[in-house]
Amino acid sequence: MTEEALFLDMSGTGEGETTAPRMRLAVRAYPSDEKGFISLTSDCETVEEFEQAVRELKEGMDTLMQRARETFQQYQNEEGEGARAMGFQSAMEIWQFLDECDSVEEMREIFNGLGLQKRQEVADFVLTQLNIFKGAASIFSQNFNEGECLLE
Repeated sequence: MTEEALFLDMSGTGEGETTAPRMRLAVRAYPSDEKGFISLTSDCETVEEFEQAVRELKEGMDTLMQRARETFQQYQNEEGEGARAMGFQSAMEIWQFLDECDSVEEMREIFNGLGLQKRQEVADFVLTQLNIFKGAASIFSQNFNEGECLLE
């Protein structure tokens, strides 16, 4: 089997993506044979050759499985890391923490480190429940990029 025959088809993992990764194990659609089959191994003339081909196929699948695990784990870590690190669950608790930041840079780093859902919840809280014309809420509203859901 050539390494290109089997691959992970991933979406939602590009830089700046805000959705969870999605992936599937796929086989490249090389032209099929007369029976409509797509070969995952080369033609084998002995059981040993076939066993080796299957081992290579399994190794390839194991490698792809590890890459999939790493991708999903990275997303899970990024999605909840900020809020878990602070130990806060509600948007109000997170905002109270952000309100005490010493600088806009610190607020930006902490807020942008939250997962998308938490950023949306905090932004909704700040923009609908607080006076955005004074204090840290004013700074937040001036620097908030609604399209990206990030502080700039």
